[in-house]
Amino acid sequence: MCVLALIVTGDEDEPCLEPALLMKRAIPTAGLRVAPRTGHTINLEEPEAFNRAVFEFLTLVEQGRWGERDPCSVSDSVLGRKE
Repeated sequence: MCVLALIVTGDEDEPCLEPALLMKRAIPTAGLRVAPRTGHTINLEEPEAFNRAVFEFLTLVEQGRWGERDPCSVSDSVLGRKE
């Protein structure tokens, strides 16, 4: 079974940024939304942006358009993929 996931965090929630990236890398179907100038309670600090992100995610899932990410996006380096 493939788990579909949307990880949402604020860029000012520093303790959660690395775990969010870890989950993004570990779950092939994970998407990551990082809200600028937002902390741990993103759903309270930016409710419209949070609700929009969740709505878009659920809509894509319902339409069968949320799948695994493009393998070309996976890289071991900031300089790009190894050839």
